[in-house]
Amino acid sequence: MKKKIRIFFISLLLIVYTIPLMSMADDTNNLYVIYQDPTQNYRFKVKHLDDGRLPPDPGEMPEDFILKIPDNSKINNNLPKRASSFNELIVEIIQNLDDDLILQYLEDITEFGPRPTGSPACEQAGEYIYNEFESYGLEARYDDWTYSSYSGNNIEGTRYGIDETSDEIYIILAHYDSVSSSPGADDDGSGTAAVLAAAKLLSQYEFNHTVRFLAVDGEEQGLLGSYEYAEEAFNNGDNIVAVLNGDMIGYAENPTDASYIKIYEDSASEWITDITEEMSQIYNDYLGLTIVPSGVAYNSDHASFWDFDYNAIMYHEYNFNSYYHSSQDIIENMDINYSTRVSKLMLATLSELAEVQIVNLPPDKPIITGPSTGIAGDEITFSFSTTDPEGHDMFYLIDWGDGNNSGWIGPYASGETGEATHIFQNISEYDIKVQAKDIKYGKSEWSDNHHIIILENTAPEKPIITGPNFATTGKELYFEIVANDPNDHDLYYYVYWDDGSFNNWEGPYKSGEEVTFNHTFSKGGSFTIVSKARDTLGKSGPQNEFKIFILKNRASTQLIFLPLLEKLIERFPILYRLLY
Repeated sequence: MKKKIRIFFISLLLIVYTIPLMSMADDTNNLYVIYQDPTQNYRFKVKHLDDGRLPPDPGEMPEDFILKIPDNSKINNNLPKRASSFNELIVEIIQNLDDDLILQYLEDITEFGPRPTGSPACEQAGEYIYNEFESYGLEARYDDWTYSSYSGNNIEGTRYGIDETSDEIYIILAHYDSVSSSPGADDDGSGTAAVLAAAKLLSQYEFNHTVRFLAVDGEEQGLLGSYEYAEEAFNNGDNIVAVLNGDMIGYAENPTDASYIKIYEDSASEWITDITEEMSQIYNDYLGLTIVPSGVAYNSDHASFWDFDYNAIMYHEYNFNSYYHSSQDIIENMDINYSTRVSKLMLATLSELAEVQIVNLPPDKPIITGPSTGIAGDEITFSFSTTDPEGHDMFYLIDWGDGNNSGWIGPYASGETGEATHIFQNISEYDIKVQAKDIKYGKSEWSDNHHIIILENTAPEKPIITGPNFATTGKELYFEIVANDPNDHDLYYYVYWDDGSFNNWEGPYKSGEEVTFNHTFSKGGSFTIVSKARDTLGKSGPQNEFKIFILKNRASTQLIFLPLLEKLIERFPILYRLLY
């Protein structure tokens, strides 16, 4: 009996302690520490985000083609240990990658139309990628392959490592072919755009280890191009340490989907996912992505490398694109910003793995000069300049101090003085500064502030009108009108002739410039000419008046009486006032 009681109490204790543990394991939001290894804790915490869905299969495999299922359980225990910490160079790299660059590549790639392997469009896309690699100073090559009735070209660009003792190779990969019925914007223009952006930006840096930028075709027929490449690399004894494959990374239905990125991995490649996860946390302010480890998937090009015991992972959108392999796989159905952020994540991971090094000296601290005062609404010109230690051309970014900036303007030669204008709308004081960036993305520090006081626009002064006081009908008369503007703006003049006609804001004329207006009166009488000036900012000044007597045209009057009146008025100005 005592034995049964002891068994009962032991069982009860097991139940009491087991239920809370099970509850804690299920409630991942309240999970604190389960494993000593923080990466295991992370995987456990996000496990519920993996919905188990796999990427789509290649779209044009022959019916009798079966994807290889590699057995890559070999774990490399001799991987170099790298301390992942905040790196200003990586921040610089991912900040230089923006939506415009990704969109530019997507537009270029999809412009070829559907790109089935072996088609002219696919060949043209491959030539475009080759030319891009070559233009970035990479060692570019075509890697021709054939399989059964298929043939194609892998395009490779290489940036060799500067550590002569290292034979490590790191690859960023995508396929540039599409199915016959699709322009392939997301599948896999998105991954190809990431590879091209990586080639453009990372070619400006040095790495301890060799980096390869790889675009393959034949993916939609069963990973043909990537398998040939991996096999060739294996036969050459290439020490490929990690492969980052981006396939369909540009679609998100909503902001929640746009905050996650799936990574498919085998057990031997989990370490690459772990480093990617570290990158996502270290640079979260620039990426905004949560990594979702999603297990093994064999239906994209990373799996070809598993077949030869290389470590590789695949980046894939969280909720994959329902338009894939259709005519609607177009840019308009993508989330470009999501594609950019995933591409940034891939670049950050690649830069960390290959150990990015600075290769370019930034421009010297620039200077900016200009007026110390200005008028609200007026266009004000400023000058700026600096030199680059390596003589590179440069772009400038001006922070106007009012919440606006110039954007990157240029290029300018090293030492060349540039000019930019800005209009301050509000009356206030502003501190203006400028930064320089050379063509290799090296950025200077900000210049010292240039202080400017913006004042209210002052109206032009009252115009001065001079001309004849007496005239006859039918005679063309000339009047000189001049006004000064306190802010030296150009001026427009309005003149009302008091006979139903007027000159409507003629100009612009320089401030203080004497302007001649002509007019002919057809009727006799007393007329009051009215004129006022308006500056280029639209501010009008006070008006002035000028009196004139017009007599009917009689030859004797014109020859004798009018000159006499003009001389009398000139001698006795009070007569002019008395006449009016």
